[in-house]
Amino acid sequence: MARAVAGQQLAARTPQLNSGPLSTRRYRSGAAGQELVELALLLPVLLLIVFGVLDLGRLFHVYITITNSSREGARFGSFDPSDVAGIRGAAKAEASGSGIALSDSMIAASCPSGCGSGLPVRVTIDYPFQLVTGLFLANPNLNLNSAAEMMVP
Repeated sequence: MARAVAGQQLAARTPQLNSGPLSTRRYRSGAAGQELVELALLLPVLLLIVFGVLDLGRLFHVYITITNSSREGARFGSFDPSDVAGIRGAAKAEASGSGIALSDSMIAASCPSGCGSGLPVRVTIDYPFQLVTGLFLANPNLNLNSAAEMMVP
């Protein structure tokens, strides 16, 4: 019985959550939609930051892929510099493993000083990249290029 009385006294001293000045249901005049307005103001900025980070990640992925592809094409060309189709095929095969589709017009193979022994073979890849956040930029298209040279043994 003493416990029941002590429990009632404790309950009488505990403030009620939905009554009095501590109530979360009562708003000051004009503050009812404050959170919604703040969300409406900050959401576009947050989305721009998120999509900008995604674009930056995509950009690095594509650049690393075309760099590896040009290097692979130059490696193939160092053994057979006259086989331009084979150089392009090696570069395309390297890029397709990363989900990047290269066409023959994007890949250029050349021998700047001639294609003899001890001379370099150069493979250049030009890749058009379009930003997702391009709606906010004057020109959302970027042209990424990478070149690699290797010596013919």
